[in-house]
Amino acid sequence: MKLQSKSLLSITAVIVTTLIVLSSCISFEVDPISVLDSNGNPAIEQTVQLDHTALHYLESGNSAGTALVFIHGTPGSMGFFSGYITDPRLAQTRNITIDRPGWGRSIVNGRFDPTLTFQSSALGDWLCDIKQASLNNKLVIVAHSYGATLTPKLAMDHPQCISAALLLAGAADPNLTAPRWYNNLTHYPPVSWLASLSRMGLKRSNNEMMTVKSELEKIQENWKNLNLPITVIQGEEDGLVHPDNADFIEIQLAHIPAKVIRIEGAGHVLRESHRDLIIDEILKLL
Repeated sequence: MKLQSKSLLSITAVIVTTLIVLSSCISFEVDPISVLDSNGNPAIEQTVQLDHTALHYLESGNSAGTALVFIHGTPGSMGFFSGYITDPRLAQTRNITIDRPGWGRSIVNGRFDPTLTFQSSALGDWLCDIKQASLNNKLVIVAHSYGATLTPKLAMDHPQCISAALLLAGAADPNLTAPRWYNNLTHYPPVSWLASLSRMGLKRSNNEMMTVKSELEKIQENWKNLNLPITVIQGEEDGLVHPDNADFIEIQLAHIPAKVIRIEGAGHVLRESHRDLIIDEILKLL
């Protein structure tokens, strides 16, 4: 038994170490000068000081148009959606892709809190300001994975600040979001030490994943209070977020109702493989 435990630990250490090495070659950052709109103009890089975070983001499009705020998953950064903010089909909207608090160049004051509650608290007032700056007082969130898990919490806590949402492969059912064996293993030394060396933020990401179930349990009674257009896109072969999360959202939001699009054969990252579908659904929410 001890031999099996040692073997499992060794295998996991190798996996985490490999991820660390690979992450040193992967960048979630993006050079703003390299992100150009359809007229060849670079996206604007911004940093705004919030209560607990220096929020960093890229912006493109029509500054007076409907606000589109793109929120990445974990790990990640604003670069995940950088190709969307300059899409010519979104030229009339104000397109913002953010580094979530604690990620990329969005620096948190003090110790990082890996909960949905913290993310919602940090972003709420800023989202309200962005919405109010729009001529039609409208803000739509487009979010992927952990960002899509966060978005309903944002809408529950700040209902006046979010007009609609598009959720891509987001977890929602607390019964489907318990930490997996590798999350538990990475949470403790020595694997946690290895993960902390990752430039990709594996330790921080794992800390977020460890809290998802309990955070979703806290808001389970609040889904009935949501009253905004919500579209869900979920791959049926998603190996990271169980496809049945889409069923949970559909049931919880039957009073709206939510629009749920299930894609047969699709995995977790839909950003490029289903770009046209995603843009079409964004336009329908404007």
